[in-house]
Amino acid sequence: MENKKLLTGLWLAALVVYIIGLFPEVGIDSGKYAAVSRIMFESGDWLNPQIHGHAYLQKPHLMFWLCTISFHLFGVSLFAFKLPTLLFTIGSVYALYKLASLYYGSDTGKLAALIYATSEMLFLYHNDLHTDALLTANTVMGVSFLAHFLENKKVVNFVLGFVFIGLAIITKGPIGLAVALFALGGHLLLKKDWKMLFNPVWLLGLPILGLILSPVLYANYKNFGWDGIEFFFWTNNAGRVTGSYNKTVDGDPSFYLHTMLYIYLPWSFYALITIGTHIKKVINNGSNKFTRKEYFTYSVIIVYTAILSVARQKAPHYFYPVVPYLSIVVAQFLYESITKPQKSISIKWFFGARNIMLSALWIVVFLAIAFIFKTISLFIWVPVLGLLAVAVYFMRKSENVYNKLIFPLVISSIALNFVINAHFIPAAFQYHGGIRASAAYDKLALDDEELFTYKFGQFETYFYPKKISHWVNAKEELEQVLRDSRNLWVVADREGIAEVRAMAGERIAQEEVFKHRLISRMSGTFLNPLTREQELESIYLLKIE
Repeated sequence: MENKKLLTGLWLAALVVYIIGLFPEVGIDSGKYAAVSRIMFESGDWLNPQIHGHAYLQKPHLMFWLCTISFHLFGVSLFAFKLPTLLFTIGSVYALYKLASLYYGSDTGKLAALIYATSEMLFLYHNDLHTDALLTANTVMGVSFLAHFLENKKVVNFVLGFVFIGLAIITKGPIGLAVALFALGGHLLLKKDWKMLFNPVWLLGLPILGLILSPVLYANYKNFGWDGIEFFFWTNNAGRVTGSYNKTVDGDPSFYLHTMLYIYLPWSFYALITIGTHIKKVINNGSNKFTRKEYFTYSVIIVYTAILSVARQKAPHYFYPVVPYLSIVVAQFLYESITKPQKSISIKWFFGARNIMLSALWIVVFLAIAFIFKTISLFIWVPVLGLLAVAVYFMRKSENVYNKLIFPLVISSIALNFVINAHFIPAAFQYHGGIRASAAYDKLALDDEELFTYKFGQFETYFYPKKISHWVNAKEELEQVLRDSRNLWVVADREGIAEVRAMAGERIAQEEVFKHRLISRMSGTFLNPLTREQELESIYLLKIE
């Protein structure tokens, strides 16, 4: 970690890949958040988020506020939509470095930050943006400030700690507070620091949280009454655990174990070795002999993962808040294993895990550019082959065990996500019919011709077109629109197109058809270019005069 030029180069390369990820298109949940932000920007109503004409309750306000500010600064664009969360995450990388350094030294702090920043989850969810990224960034910064408060009792650390926890809460609800409580409460409890655990000083954080929460709670009450307050404090988070909010049920208690294997690449096998070794120590020596300088990390890893595992609703991005704390645990054990005078057997396991993860990463890289979405672009191939050469160099030529175990994985993760951000995601979104229909509307429609969306359940037509689409969900509404409007455009899916044709009849002057597939449902059939057409549906854009 003393080679500053090398580290600077790796950080810059990772940052470039993150910046490239600010430009690819988004859909599904991310597309919905972009649409809500654009509507807030155009309406000027900062307190009442909306989507297709209805008040939006599912997520609190912080992401939409940040995106609206960004739209004012840079204009409405994908770059402006994604940038604020990336800036918060950069802050959380530094906060994680400070948190790990506080207990394990600067070298371990640097390694923890590097592992965290180059994990697949962070790359993926700054391209396909979810509120979990902003939630995690704020919780990491909040916990880091409060950890420093425990050490130095500085008021500024206390205040900033609660400010960032408050921001976490208005990102995704009380789960932001829960993660901080798991971290701080678990640490103090296992340290048996009863005086600090029950110190009344913590009550001084409540006014800070109350001040930050007040505009969100006011807006929820104004729009939805006490149901809005209940949704914020209970339904949106706890309801997903119990299944009362979303009836989708996943009963697999091992979901986050096998999810971690790919979502935490290239560090997932290192994590298994680390946690497996720690479990072995507890079994052999007893839990009272397993001591650490801090317990923030395992408190979150164990408690939060356990809650996620029994929850009725599961999704990969729910695991996001665990990643920073897992990165500290892995970094501390890995650094300790490498720097011991007598190398432990773990080093052999680490080398084996490294080879497995490198093989998996590069297989995916070359499948993506040579088969799934084949390209001959030098813009893609030259950086990929260059990064491969550098990774091989550190594997084969370096005499330093640290360099051999860390740098090939960092470089390979950067290469994989360069391909994902610069090639794979843009190519996949060419098959998103709603976005393609929005682009066609921008090109074909006159300035006074409105766009309507009929029975197409995605949200892209509320963000991408030059004019936000109007939502029409019933035949009676569409009939009214056709009576009131002379020249308009309609986006419809396969279910709605027959009804539009029947009602509009000879008024249909133009019809465009676009192939469609949600990228969250990319099956093997879709990924295989030989069978891709079998998976494609159709989205229609019609001009009605």
